Amino acid sequence: MIIILSLFVVCTGFAYLIETVKKPGQRRILILLCLLMLTIVSGTRLVGGLDFMTYEGHYANLPTFPDVLNPRLRNNNYEIGYTLIASFFKTLGISFYGFCLLHAAFFNFCIWKGLKRYTSHFGIVILIFLYKLFFYNTMISMRQSITVACFLLMVPLIQDKKYLKYYICAILVSTIHNGAYLLFLIYPLVYIALTRRRIKLLNIIFIPTLFIGFADIDVIGPLGQFLQDNAMNEAMEYRTSHYFDNENVSSIGIFHTLEYFLLMFVVYYNIRKLKLKNPKVHIVMWMFLCLLPLFTLLRGSEILTREKDYFLMYYAVIIGYLIDIMPRTRTLVFCFVTLLCAFGYYRFVYLFDGGAFLMYHSWLFDPNYSFFLR
Repeated sequence: MIIILSLFVVCTGFAYLIETVKKPGQRRILILLCLLMLTIVSGTRLVGGLDFMTYEGHYANLPTFPDVLNPRLRNNNYEIGYTLIASFFKTLGISFYGFCLLHAAFFNFCIWKGLKRYTSHFGIVILIFLYKLFFYNTMISMRQSITVACFLLMVPLIQDKKYLKYYICAILVSTIHNGAYLLFLIYPLVYIALTRRRIKLLNIIFIPTLFIGFADIDVIGPLGQFLQDNAMNEAMEYRTSHYFDNENVSSIGIFHTLEYFLLMFVVYYNIRKLKLKNPKVHIVMWMFLCLLPLFTLLRGSEILTREKDYFLMYYAVIIGYLIDIMPRTRTLVFCFVTLLCAFGYYRFVYLFDGGAFLMYHSWLFDPNYSFFLR
């Protein structure tokens, strides 16, 4: 309990130092130390809800190379890319718990590598990460979190208009988690210039569709039914049924919607100062705008609400830009972001699985667990 409850406080201290230290070398050391701490905490957890136990069971029954190449010997309900990655590490003699540690290290490395090109405000990045992605993507999810991490590395390919490399990466990533198919639609956005008028028009188009989302109308339900009816095999039918099953739809909460539009309002109000013609600002704004349909028209489609994780970290980049154009509000913005992220962090801790993360414990202190298979 103490580790999880105190983690945010410690990271807030790191975030403050990262935001105030002026020497790039010292700032880099602080960032890496903080991410290393988060990697150890999340990568050695023995909690994570039903998903953690499901992935643990899958790994235990996973055949190693070359047997994993035989479709009859592996669980075909898991995408082939993830299966091969997990089997590779198991073949090397790494346990599931060691695999989780490597997984967390990879995700956190991609957070740093993928975003450092776009922002110098990594203290804000860490706070937003703790609130938005830390628990689900480094302590619960395994497949989609790998694709989210990879996407952060792929975004510079969009900015640099390296379409061939981007689509090769998108094809590979989609074999790890099918939700990455959305990434095929992202690349063309780089060719659409952003203006204040176009951002206003997008909001005018999508904000009225909030009523569709609040009514829990799944606008892509018919597509799911079509794919399920025309599945080429049992595995595809299972995944389609799982992704498009609306019996327990979990739409995006109103709190998350309100905070998105609060940030949208501030961005729009200061849009003339944001230098949209700057390639970095342009691509970051598009990543932010990709959330607009997900928080409005598609908020009732559970399969698509999960797609928001690909873009949420760009909140931090946008906030960093706002700090740069309004330097006098730097301290106020940092305090507001800290309080908001603290609320979201502790809310998740207490609500997820009835407070399961309060029972956090690490396998580092348990002799029954090991990085390597025994």
